[in-house]
Amino acid sequence: MLYFYAMTAPDYFIPDRAPHAFYPLRAFLRAPPLGVAAEYIAALTAPGDLVIDPFGATPNVARAALALERRAIVVESNPLWAWLARALATLPPAAEIDAALARLGDTPKDDLPLRAHVNQLYATICAACNQATPADYFVRTREGGIVSRHYTCAHCGATRDDPATEDDLKRADALAARGLHYHFAFERVAPEGGLHADRIRKMLDLYTPRNLYALATITQKIEARFHATRERDLLLLLLLHLLERGAAFYAAPDAAPQLTRHKAFVEFNLWREIELAARALASPNVILSYALSAVEGEAKNLADENETLRSAQGDPVLDLAESPRDVANAAARVFIGRGDAKTLARDLPRDSTALILTAPPTRRVAVWALSYFWGAWILGRAAAQSLAPFLDTRKDAAWEWRWYADALNSSLKSIARMLRADARAVFVFSEAWHPVIEALLLAAAGARLQLESFLFQPRLGDLPRREFDDVRASYRIAFGKTADDGRPTTDAAALEKQIRASALAAANEIFVRRGEALAFSWVHHAAFARVARQGLLAAALSVKMKIAPGRFIHNAVIAGLQDGYAHDLDHYESKEQFLWLRRSGELAAPLIDRVEDAGREFVVRALARPIPREELEDALYRQFPGELTPEAGLIELCAAAYAEPIAEAERARAVDVLARLGARLGYHVIASPEGAKQSPSRELGIASSHASRPLLAMTDWDVVWQSGGEIAHAFVWRARAQFADLASLHIAPARGYIVVPEKLVALMREKTRRLPHLADAFHEAGWNFVRVPFVEKLLAQEKVERSDIALMVGLVPPIGEEKAQLELL
Repeated sequence: MLYFYAMTAPDYFIPDRAPHAFYPLRAFLRAPPLGVAAEYIAALTAPGDLVIDPFGATPNVARAALALERRAIVVESNPLWAWLARALATLPPAAEIDAALARLGDTPKDDLPLRAHVNQLYATICAACNQATPADYFVRTREGGIVSRHYTCAHCGATRDDPATEDDLKRADALAARGLHYHFAFERVAPEGGLHADRIRKMLDLYTPRNLYALATITQKIEARFHATRERDLLLLLLLHLLERGAAFYAAPDAAPQLTRHKAFVEFNLWREIELAARALASPNVILSYALSAVEGEAKNLADENETLRSAQGDPVLDLAESPRDVANAAARVFIGRGDAKTLARDLPRDSTALILTAPPTRRVAVWALSYFWGAWILGRAAAQSLAPFLDTRKDAAWEWRWYADALNSSLKSIARMLRADARAVFVFSEAWHPVIEALLLAAAGARLQLESFLFQPRLGDLPRREFDDVRASYRIAFGKTADDGRPTTDAAALEKQIRASALAAANEIFVRRGEALAFSWVHHAAFARVARQGLLAAALSVKMKIAPGRFIHNAVIAGLQDGYAHDLDHYESKEQFLWLRRSGELAAPLIDRVEDAGREFVVRALARPIPREELEDALYRQFPGELTPEAGLIELCAAAYAEPIAEAERARAVDVLARLGARLGYHVIASPEGAKQSPSRELGIASSHASRPLLAMTDWDVVWQSGGEIAHAFVWRARAQFADLASLHIAPARGYIVVPEKLVALMREKTRRLPHLADAFHEAGWNFVRVPFVEKLLAQEKVERSDIALMVGLVPPIGEEKAQLELL
């Protein structure tokens, strides 16, 4: 088999499509998704090459590398996360998981099996049959009250959400807040000498007395009854999940955890949670094979003689080396464990690594403090001691950013020493903070790594509310090594001028290329990427200045972008969003129109040969690379709009209902029975008393309502999601409407959102939208007046809202 790999990192977005496997702390950990990791490894390495994840909290990179016949080293400095990655890599088969949990559940506690004892803590009275049954969860208040309960009755089978009862509150209050379970937990996790005791108490207060008692009881049983390492580690893995689920981080059962104790939060039944977690770990999945299916010709046959033992989740159980050196020397294939980039750079041969593939560590000190708390509980205080400094409450936001920048600087310099001359360092992650991106780019510049590819993809509809707001997004950022130090001699004033000019040029360029109003994140990232590629970040690190280089660069970039306000940059602000835009100069066609056209072309072809969604996405991501990357969901939105042809019968229905409504309102109606009409923007032939507007011709409209010989309302049917071409056609005081097929409504709404200046001009010129179902709803009313027309107008018309319907009736 021949292998080919790219000399540069892919400049198109590689989406995460593989099903997400369950593992503890998933919401708090960063890791390259398995499918994305596989594609980068296939593109940038050859069989036998060494791939390293220096911030590896999961075995994803190792699994993808091994499946593609590469070697892998995955290390993590955080002792809890390193243990977690190793435990997930050596997860036992499903039968062992089931057996271990069954044995734990059978362990006696107060004359009951442990499962019954813990379930009993969460008992509630079924409102249907009046029998006691374990609740799945309660909704609690910060003050200790209980709002509601959710349960499936073990007796009558009813699944209910009911208000909490007095009996529920009494059961919850039966456990003392500072009972033996509390003191057990405190002694288990508090650092030696009583250090940070107040912080530990605050962390314990994240748990209700009932949940803390359950955690303490389950922990004691594991320690007393389970001594075999394999079985014990599995149960500790499940216990780690309970430590997360037992905290007051969940505002709703299916919500992501947030690092705050909500005013109202979910108190889960922890025995139900451990059963669900064990079931998830034991459930077979096809994540690895799914991930590799996109890597043509590279996937190894995973059922070979060396990998017949499989984990519960269907992935090979990895045979882990004792040391990273064994992998570097090709004596073993994979190492997963405790370590960091600095140690690897010291112990491994220089220039030995083909690919660094990782996600940068979280900068949130609160997460690191929690990892001490959870690590001390699971692994013991001694094992987690290196994390204890993060408990210090004096470490404020300023300290957090300094620490994070210093950690990245040190790690990336070590990473650069490990890379071969032709190697790449690729960071795959999600982030919501611009300073993290700035810190990563600056650290790379300090390590003499050249920015090669910067891909940014927010989700469709995630909008900033203020001028400089961040937007959460997925990132794919790739660096290569450079022999040039990129640090020209200059002074701070000259450098600031260069950075400002570069930032403004980048902003203008991305507006020209995308042809749309943009969230500030797009402009910010374009500016920083350009400044990085021009070597100006590296230059700032060599110039003497009174403030930190990161702050100097940030201020210069923002000043450069604000300089644009004096020229042709502007902004659009509403209650829902704040967007930057360019008002003058030549712009490319709006990106959404180009993605729509490309998607529609694929869909039309799919009528002859079905095209899988993944194939469509891959083709369009390659067609729109780099700064043109479509937002997550945009390709699907455009494809869905044209998934089925819009039939002529739909236009006929629209013409008919509009003609009937116009007649009922007393207008003279002219309806065209023909097919789709031309645009009404060409010169037309009916005289108008309004010289400021073009003349209108009946043949350009599908339906016209006349009053006194003048056009009052005119409707044009469109089978494409287009409106901007009408913004320059001023027809007021008559009213013009695009009749939007239902299949195109979501796409049209997105267009009006991302082209707000054109949408405003469209409405100011006398135009709006009409949807047939709402015309029919208005027509169905017993009494209709001409003033009621306003109720059916718009992509989300007032008649669609309950209040408007009541007013109409």
